[in-house]
Amino acid sequence: MSKFEGDYPDWYIGITNDLDEGLFDFHGVEENGIWISFGADTEEVAKKVEQYFLDKKTDGNPSSINEGSRIVYAYKKNSKTTP
Repeated sequence: MSKFEGDYPDWYIGITNDLDEGLFDFHGVEENGIWISFGADTEEVAKKVEQYFLDKKTDGNPSSINEGSRIVYAYKKNSKTTP
């Protein structure tokens, strides 16, 4: 996130088990947009990473831990993304 302009509230963070569905379909992020993702070792690690950024005032909603949801993603919000 630090490679790109903007403060934490300019970004959205979430957890998913399907990056295409979560990031591109649900949030409307363009594949060539500004986003990042990584696979955490466990669902609990993914949740801790998400909470760290939520505590920094990154936009998002605390995710319930669903089995297999270990992909943490963040994107820079713009007029085409939801939110």
